[in-house]
Amino acid sequence: MRTTDYGKKVGNALKAIAIMHSQVSKLLIDCDGLFPEYESVFGNIATRDLTYNVKANFWMAEGVYRYWIKEANPLIGVTAMFYSSEGRLEQPLLVAGQIQYLDDNAKTIKELCDPWHLWYGVMDWAQSPSCIGDVIELSNPDGKGTIHYMRLATVPLFNIETLDDVKDLFKRIGVEFSK
Repeated sequence: MRTTDYGKKVGNALKAIAIMHSQVSKLLIDCDGLFPEYESVFGNIATRDLTYNVKANFWMAEGVYRYWIKEANPLIGVTAMFYSSEGRLEQPLLVAGQIQYLDDNAKTIKELCDPWHLWYGVMDWAQSPSCIGDVIELSNPDGKGTIHYMRLATVPLFNIETLDDVKDLFKRIGVEFSK
């Protein structure tokens, strides 16, 4: 059996994706250390909606997320966006966000927070995934009254070289860090 150039290219691309996933996993874990006084909203879960069925359009995560909450503070989170099945994402992005949900004493933050809210903020509610580098503020972005406001900033994922780059991204949206 002989190898093909295309097969080698796909093999190298898959290796690069596996390395990226490993690096993003480490990044999410390192981000936990930025917020020691906060609690993780979804525990150790970082993605969802993946199928294990043989009939699938894809089996790879389009993105991963991490959200943290501290009483009397807006929820903060980060989402790594790898690709979009609709083809609207030109490159992987990292989104840092702050979300203030409307008070609903009947629901917990885990019930109010959709793990893809930051994704939707960039891809749907901000009207364009080309908001790279901008700080975007959205009021009632979902139109359902669940979210009072959302503030987010997006950078190309491969521009992130250190945890300080992530910290600076959070500072741009108004997240303060303990001394």
